Parts: sequence; C-alpha cells; structure tokens
Amino acid sequence: MISKIESIIWKIYVDVIYIPIYKLKYKKKYDNLKIATIEETMNKILNDNSSVTRFGDGEFNWMAMSKQEKKSFQENSKELSDRLSEVIDNDKDNLLVCLPQAFLDTSEMTAFKFWEREIGRNGDNWFSKISPNKQYYNTSITRPYIDFKNKQLHVNAFDKFKQTWEDKKVLIVEGQDTKFGMGNDLLKKSKSIIRIEAPNKNAFSVYDTILEVTKNTINKYKPDIVLLALGPTATILSYDIAGYNGVQSIDIGHLDIEYEWFLQKAQKRTVITGKFVNEVSKKVAKRSKYDNQLYEDQIVDKIN
Repeated sequence: MISKIESIIWKIYVDVIYIPIYKLKYKKKYDNLKIATIEETMNKILNDNSSVTRFGDGEFNWMAMSKQEKKSFQENSKELSDRLSEVIDNDKDNLLVCLPQAFLDTSEMTAFKFWEREIGRNGDNWFSKISPNKQYYNTSITRPYIDFKNKQLHVNAFDKFKQTWEDKKVLIVEGQDTKFGMGNDLLKKSKSIIRIEAPNKNAFSVYDTILEVTKNTINKYKPDIVLLALGPTATILSYDIAGYNGVQSIDIGHLDIEYEWFLQKAQKRTVITGKFVNEVSKKVAKRSKYDNQLYEDQIVDKIN
C-alpha cells in the first residue's frame, strides 16, 4: 500500500521528468492539431444539430489498455479498446469527435501540470490515435467550469446546452445514481424527459443490452435528442446511435455535476448530495434529496 507521502514524492518525480518532455517534444505537435474552441464547438452543436462523441485522458488510456493509476469504474478490455479506436477514426456525417482542451492549450486550465505530465508520458501513444489534418472539436464543452482558472470564461456553454434541448423530447441514458439534471434547472425547458438507467461500473460489459434497449426506446418514444452520461460507454453509444431515427446524440459526460458546482460557485471538486461523482467519492450520500423528485421524468428501463 503506497502511503500519501510516497504518492506525493512519486508525483513530484514524474512531474520533473515528464513536464519538460511535454514542453520540448510534444507541446508544438499538439498545439498544431485542428481542435475547435469550446465556443466554436457549442455553436456547431446548437446551429447544426450535431451529435457529439468525446475523448479524454481516460478514453485514450482505455484505447491503449493502460494500467490505471487508480481503480477505475470501467475495466480494460480488447473490445472496449477496439470500439474506441473505431469511433475516433470515424468520418460519420454530423458527428463531432471531441478531444481535450489540454491538447489545444493547457494555459487556461487549473490542472495544467497534470495534462503536461500525462502528455509527456503518453504523447506518442495518444498522438498515434489522432489524424493531424482532421477537424476535431472540444471535449471540455461538458467541463466548462471547474477545470478553468477563470471560472466565468466558458459558463455560457450551460445556456447553449439548455437551448440545444429546449422544447425537445429528451432521452437520458445514464449510470445509476447519476440523476442528470435532477434538482436544478438544466433540463427545465425540455418538452419531456425519459430515462434509461445502466450500471455505474463496467457498463461496457453489458453494452449490447444497453444499445438494444436504447434503440428500442428511441423507436417507441421517438425522442429528439439522446443525452449519454456513461463514461467510455457513452463515447461509443453516441457514435452508434447518432442519426438513428433522426436523433441527435450527445455524450454529455459531467455537465450536470459541472452545473451543480457552477451554481454553488465551487472552487474545487466537491461531493454533490444524492448524485454519483466518481472523481470525488465512490458512494452516493445515504439520503438523496432527489429520491422522490423525478419531476415529469419517467424511468423506462433499468439495466443491471
């Protein structure tokens, strides 16, 4: 068992090694990628009804089947790696493939050292998955608040997302205890909301079931837009259902938690009572303030 002191020493050690490697070897290479800003990405989603699939450091590590530094909510597998590789290589019409803001520029970010270290460690591996001439979009659309030094820099993304599903029928596919949009006004202007709940952990192990249930639900309820909050499973599912029966699919990630932090004016990641926040705690608070607060939502399926 590694002690906290040993962990800190190790982090300092790898920072000393890999941050200079990033700056000398990879910074210019990554800066030259064609990645849209958060604002450009949001305008594309809003104006063109584009679907979205997103890649962060986790997805790149799952593609490489890298050993996770901390116990992950999703186990590595060859199938997961292959599907993520398929998604990032795709040229599907009206599907935006998003890459991290840190690939575009680390200077605005609070965790710039983390990103510079990780790119320094994984630069060649990650870059091998990317096409230098392809137009990409910005993964941080769903993290426009907590990761940035200036907490007001990109908060208009929340309003643009609200406009995206205004007066539309929304289907949410999420992990158990995610409770996307419950207890705040993020989804208030949508026409209706239905939900499918999937496992919080290792959702990809039941991917075929999730895909089948999602398609059947789209056929039955005919939503306009499908929001997916399910880790790397959402990255793949958004690709598989983009345009299916005319739906707009958005890998929506942590947007709801980011919005909760924005409403609280939080300066760091904190527990949100009643909601699962994998980066802060592994358990949901015992008493959820949302237990009997489903608004007009209807949970149409639960996948175990």
